[in-house]
Amino acid sequence: MSYKTDRTAGEIQKCASLILQNKLHNPDVPPMTTITDVTVTKDLKYATLYVSVFGDGQKAVDALNSSAGFIRHELAAALRNMRTVPSLRFVIDNSVEYGRKIDTILKEIAENESHSRSD
Repeated sequence: MSYKTDRTAGEIQKCASLILQNKLHNPDVPPMTTITDVTVTKDLKYATLYVSVFGDGQKAVDALNSSAGFIRHELAAALRNMRTVPSLRFVIDNSVEYGRKIDTILKEIAENESHSRSD
């Protein structure tokens, strides 16, 4: 990504996180919902927001996608220096779950090695 898209993605992530915490009152979005990353297309028309959810992730993502218009409107008010605010799409970020899985596998390997050395 370019400097402009990186900077835009960072601003969207920061502002959208504040909107989720303070302005979005949707019971289907748990309070422990975090925006972990944002990617923006080169033409700045579309943004994908990756979310980590404690609870029912798919239900929360569906609720966020249905609230995308409201969030985009709030982003437009917060990001007045942008000519147009990108269309938003929310997806589940599986990187935390993937990291836990890798960590578990590495621990198992380490335990197996320590057992084989003690034999």
